[in-house]
Amino acid sequence: MAEEREDLDFLKSFTVFEDLSREQLAQVAGELIRKRYQSGQTIFFEEEEGQQMYFVRAGRVKILRTSSEGREQIIKFLGEGEVFGEVVLFGIDRYPVSAICLEDCEFDVLTRQIFRDFFLEHPEIGLGMLETMAQKLYYSQSRIKSLSLQDSRSKIIQALLQLSGEGKTVRVQELNQQQLANFLGITRETVSRNLSQLKQDNYIEMEGREIIIPDREELEKLID
Repeated sequence: MAEEREDLDFLKSFTVFEDLSREQLAQVAGELIRKRYQSGQTIFFEEEEGQQMYFVRAGRVKILRTSSEGREQIIKFLGEGEVFGEVVLFGIDRYPVSAICLEDCEFDVLTRQIFRDFFLEHPEIGLGMLETMAQKLYYSQSRIKSLSLQDSRSKIIQALLQLSGEGKTVRVQELNQQQLANFLGITRETVSRNLSQLKQDNYIEMEGREIIIPDREELEKLID
């Protein structure tokens, strides 16, 4: 019973399901497929035919695209309580990006057909989906603005703050300096130089493979 309540609370935390009743949430929960992936495992590849959307229960995921020259461009990092792959639910047959686990992950998966059947019975879910799409569009537009207007140091600081969530730690073993450079569209040397300067100025600490942020507010003040 406690596990069922936990599953319903988990679904309720997603914008797409927040307006559903407990009974309706229970219907959705009954259709979910639990999947686990190991660190480094690919969930799906760019241009792969898509049939499923994923709800992150645990772990972190890297969303990326690959250029025609083979260069990796990281789009976003996702963690617990986030959703991805939902574009295949509405007229798009293939995933526009690849998704790779940065650590061991656990997902609840909903197939396209089951979602569409449920949507026809409960059209109110459409508002939640529109809000979810709007949030992702806003993120994309904000990131484009950030990458075009901010200097390298500000981009790196903003990324560290984002990746640390509400905590103090960025685990570099999950995100090396080259991946951070790809995410921001700058060189690895630029990342290394700025991290070293931030450490020297005591805005961050580096212990082994971890970057620690002693004071988030002080670090935020450096963003142009």
